[in-house]
Amino acid sequence: MTEIFSVFLLILLVITAAAAIRTTNLFVAVMLMGIFSLLIAINFFLLDAADVALTEAAVGAGISTV
Repeated sequence: MTEIFSVFLLILLVITAAAAIRTTNLFVAVMLMGIFSLLIAINFFLLDAADVALTEAAVGAGISTV
């Protein structure tokens, strides 16, 4: 079950990254990168790296997006 969710997350990561690269609107690109960061944080948490996931969520999705 966890493997299926991990593959689903990786597919979402690729889609989000491709959408962020292809967009021409700066605001949309920043929001997509925030979503990308949250997906990476979830992936780190599934890999039992809770400290890295917390840091990624705080810095990547929080501070960088703002």
